[in-house]
Amino acid sequence: MSITFGLTVFAWIFFRAENIRHAFDYISIIFSKSIFSIPTIRPRDLILLIIIFNLIEWQGRTQQYAIAKLGLNWVWPLRLAMYFAILFAIFWFGGKEQQFIYFQF
Repeated sequence: MSITFGLTVFAWIFFRAENIRHAFDYISIIFSKSIFSIPTIRPRDLILLIIIFNLIEWQGRTQQYAIAKLGLNWVWPLRLAMYFAILFAIFWFGGKEQQFIYFQF
């Protein structure tokens, strides 16, 4: 399954690129020496974020969605603050709009 997934994702490069040259440039950047450089994100922050997500998933493991019953017993202002924080995070980290891949064909 991992090999199939990897090959599929690799093939998507050619569907997403403007032309073949752009695809091969992108592939050369992926497999450059920069893969061994130190990432700009701090590992401490990343580990903390992973722990928070795992705790939320573990707490909501019996529901269809992990946050389905999260905060239902909280006081109203705290629950409202959590909803606004989730909404803010979606807009802040959502990224920019991208064209659907098959529109270019």
